[in-house]
Amino acid sequence: METDIKHEIHQPQHQEQSLFASVWYFVRHYIEMCLAMCIGGIPLIFLFFWGAARLGYPDFVQRFPELSIMVIGIILSLIMGAWMRIRGMTWRLSLEMGSTTILLGILLVGLSGLGILQRSSQLEWMKLLACPVMLIPMFIRLDHYSGRMDHSLHSMHAMH
Repeated sequence: METDIKHEIHQPQHQEQSLFASVWYFVRHYIEMCLAMCIGGIPLIFLFFWGAARLGYPDFVQRFPELSIMVIGIILSLIMGAWMRIRGMTWRLSLEMGSTTILLGILLVGLSGLGILQRSSQLEWMKLLACPVMLIPMFIRLDHYSGRMDHSLHSMHAMH
């Protein structure tokens, strides 16, 4: 009888998912987050620059490229953080994912300041890398983003 109890304790509580299911979960999550950034971020970014033009800065991006990159990074970060919280993610995961575009903006501005990157190309690099940079925290937390984490633990931590 004692061996039956030990056997029950050591059995996994959930079935292992296939490699295909893990990869699909990861890819679906990535696409979902990219869509959230585009659908939520692009209108807010246009609104910001439209407002800047209305306030007398129609050439805001050309006059202030570094500030423009940081504004875009912050807007995308806020959208991503909000989306992840709506999806029930913990604050930690939301902040990790949301910080990627701000950190990308800092990197691009820094590389431009060092003369490694042309000021005029910062916006193109931001557009090119805003989604792929999210892969960094996704790979760091691969168990979570591939769906292999025990979701009962995720639900318990989501309340904090």
